[in-house]
Amino acid sequence: MRSRADLVAAFRRTMPDRVAQATDLWLGYEQGQSGNLQVLRRLLHTLKGEAHMLELAACGDLAELAEDVIDAVRGGARPTQLTGDSLLGALEGLGLLSASPDAEAAPELEIVKETLRAARAELGGGPPAGELAPALVPPSDSVHESVLPPRLDPPDAPPDPAQPTARAALDAEAVGALLQELQRLHGEREVIQRRLRESQRMLRALLVEIDPRGADVDRFAERIAKTLGYGAEIERLLSAVRADWSSNEFAAGRALDELDEVVRRASVVRTERLLNQVSLAARSAARMLGKDVEARVEGTGLLDAAVERRLEPALLHLVRNAIDHGIEPADVRARRGKPARGTVAVTVVQTDAAVRVEVKDDGGGVDFARLREVLAPSVPGASTLDDAELIPYLFAHGLTTSRSVGAISGRGVGLDIVAREIGALGGQVRVDSKPGLGTTIVLVVPKNLHGEEVVPVSSGRFRCAVPTHAVHSVVLLEDEELLRAPDGPRVRLTSGACAELAPLYALGALLGDGGQPAPGDAALVLHHAAGLFAVSVDGYENPRLVALVRSEEMPLTSPLVRGVAPTADGEAMLLLDVERLFAYARQAPGSAPFTAAADQKREPLALVVEDAPVARELLCGILRSMGLRVEEASDGREGLARARAAPPDVVLTDLEMPYLSGLEMVAELRRSPGLARVPVVVLTTAAQEQSEAALRGLGVRAVLSKQRFVEEELRRIIAASLGGA
Repeated sequence: MRSRADLVAAFRRTMPDRVAQATDLWLGYEQGQSGNLQVLRRLLHTLKGEAHMLELAACGDLAELAEDVIDAVRGGARPTQLTGDSLLGALEGLGLLSASPDAEAAPELEIVKETLRAARAELGGGPPAGELAPALVPPSDSVHESVLPPRLDPPDAPPDPAQPTARAALDAEAVGALLQELQRLHGEREVIQRRLRESQRMLRALLVEIDPRGADVDRFAERIAKTLGYGAEIERLLSAVRADWSSNEFAAGRALDELDEVVRRASVVRTERLLNQVSLAARSAARMLGKDVEARVEGTGLLDAAVERRLEPALLHLVRNAIDHGIEPADVRARRGKPARGTVAVTVVQTDAAVRVEVKDDGGGVDFARLREVLAPSVPGASTLDDAELIPYLFAHGLTTSRSVGAISGRGVGLDIVAREIGALGGQVRVDSKPGLGTTIVLVVPKNLHGEEVVPVSSGRFRCAVPTHAVHSVVLLEDEELLRAPDGPRVRLTSGACAELAPLYALGALLGDGGQPAPGDAALVLHHAAGLFAVSVDGYENPRLVALVRSEEMPLTSPLVRGVAPTADGEAMLLLDVERLFAYARQAPGSAPFTAAADQKREPLALVVEDAPVARELLCGILRSMGLRVEEASDGREGLARARAAPPDVVLTDLEMPYLSGLEMVAELRRSPGLARVPVVVLTTAAQEQSEAALRGLGVRAVLSKQRFVEEELRRIIAASLGGA
């Protein structure tokens, strides 16, 4: 029998997953999934019982108060904004308690409890816990005006088998059958190989027979007859092998295609869970900042799970940023004649090849004057840049326009994460901000990572491609559209009665071949966060779907290329990074961007292992600003796997993590021959002498405290570790 301490530890380990499940259940209920309420009530009831049995009073009290609120809703009371906020606050409190047992006396928990009691009082009476609830009744005049009307779907409606779930899983039976088929086909190929070896033996015997050296003239006719027989038998064997090989290859191709389809289906997820997290983050940020904000989440889509993992942190940062920096305080909104309640709307729209996510707020817009002030010390001529030219600087690491560090802003970490995550997907970020009216940020990401729809183009000796979602239009350059300005050529773009002048660059010049845009050239008009720009090309083709491989595998590399697509004739099509293409064009560098891969200096690889997302993002940003490539892991087990897959030059790790602690991970690294000498730096909140002594024994370079974190100290230690000091 496990001790009480073991049971408490097990309870705390499972709490984050249960809190996440409870959060999704409530947010799903708000969106019309009425059957979630019974499941949520049962989950809270179980949590309450376990917590009280383990003498975890704070957890038990929170779960019990939340259960009372749920019972009132099940009893027929109409949920209000306060209902949802109080329940989500309770779940955040449970998550806090599971992560930090010392938080039981935190004043924030008392506020959460008072909010739950207020929500329960607002909902009025209900049946005792455990009784079945009657149907929901229409709201009365006494109900709070901010009512959340659930859309009542049949609670027992079966799921649509054609639609993927929020977290799809591999069909084990289908995968098992396909693996058996592939094993059978592999066995067939071994038989075919034996038959080929027999044919090779016979061919060698044939060559001996027809060797004219030392030939006996009297037996020459006999040897000719014998070789003809050998030849006929070899031809028969090879024909049979060829037929069997063709059949085997076709069957193997079919099996691999089916296996790929099974994996694809398992990797595709719906966006409901992601949008639930967005709604939760918005409401949590509004409560933390004391702002009255309505978060609207609309639309749905299907995404590759790998795309969703990249999109989630970017989207959450944008929503928090909109509430913190975008939505003004109530008195400012009143002076501007705006409603007291601000609005942040997140809309998801899916096309055949991409998913478009729009985050729009009705706040004050980007403070461009403050941005110029912040950039002035480091960006020459910042005061003369227009608003559109300032927008790319919003995504620089370490930039913040906040005058103080608050709960969720002021640290210079945020929009750079958006640019990094969306850029890693080959997506785009577009920004439109109007002072006093609000900001709209559009994220466009590919639906999956198995292929991408591109527009192929040719420019001199290069065959290139641009993602379709980055292309605004294609125009033919005529004399009247091509304008020569002091800062370079521009192309006139006409839409209805409006005309816009977009910067124009020769793609050949950007790729090192030289040249200038000329009348008669085709030009691709491309989206960028700062607006539209165009590149002239020799020719272009219709959009098509291509499969990508990493550009590092090619004999030449470029910062402008983020992937390579093999073509049918054995050549390669270079997929251009539109964001870097624009930055490169604006900087007007003197050297060509393409160099031999062997001559390029490899950037050192750092591995950051940290289970706290904000800390991990901060550390990764610091290391990237030092010129390092960075891999991330959220726990020791994942960190060990990543280190074995791609040996890093330095490891920065936390100690207290799920699945495998930092101490255990470092011990495993030291037992791995290829990783035994990799420099390790530990950054932790733990100040245990025995842990530090154990780490020193494992050859850890330094142990830094999170409570007394100094960025310059970390930079110095990382630089010394990479230098071999």
